[in-house]
Amino acid sequence: MRLDRARLQALQRRLLARADVPPPQTWVPVRLSAHAIGVTRPEIARFLAAREPRCTLTEHGLEFVAEGLSFRDRCALLADAAFRLRDEGLLAGWRDEQLDVRPLSGGAPLATIERAACRPLGIATHAVHMNAFAPDGALFVARRADDKPIDPGLWDNLVGGMVAAGETELDALAREAKEEAGLDLATLAPTRGGFVRERRPVREGYLVESVQVFDAVLPAGCEPRNEDGEVAAIELRDVADVIAAIERDEFTLEAALVTLDALLRRA
Repeated sequence: MRLDRARLQALQRRLLARADVPPPQTWVPVRLSAHAIGVTRPEIARFLAAREPRCTLTEHGLEFVAEGLSFRDRCALLADAAFRLRDEGLLAGWRDEQLDVRPLSGGAPLATIERAACRPLGIATHAVHMNAFAPDGALFVARRADDKPIDPGLWDNLVGGMVAAGETELDALAREAKEEAGLDLATLAPTRGGFVRERRPVREGYLVESVQVFDAVLPAGCEPRNEDGEVAAIELRDVADVIAAIERDEFTLEAALVTLDALLRRA
């Protein structure tokens, strides 16, 4: 199939505009001592400043005061804040999964925090997604379960998920490939694609995420099977059908951008 590069680029521009939305001006910057790490709603900032002893709210934002604290103690400070938010009903979907907390400007991890607290505090996350092609160029795609708290029922890449604290990108990709599609990454030869970035308000708070794109061609006759119960269906679809579905907004925003990254490299 010959891909219409101009059509794909126009679709990508439309979706990138949706993926790059600054936070409301009334929202409050979040800092871990000298480092900007996120942004949050005013009510969350006020709550933490009143309830967390090492939080202070000033004209410059909400600060977790962590000067002189070790990495472990910074993790404990953020864990305490996450528990307080959970117990107050200010975050949902507790995952018992730690993600790295890095400066928004980039750099080494400053601490870790429960995944469910990242959006409410606007903390940047990192993910991996894989476009899974059949040998004839068709795409394996997955429909998210209807009970997923985020984007239920929408179509997604076959493999995708967060990079947990301490994981490499390939570690995360291998874990997600097994859980979401029953695939052994060691039997595949994934290649790195581009990088997708999002920053936009979401129901849970503010999403700041970078996604490393991978592509893989699955062996002929491969039948991916979900193992974690978070996928309602897996289908092998023609690229033309996938593009039309993306234009109808039937895919999650990040999955659409990840798919377009691969298709534009093939156009």
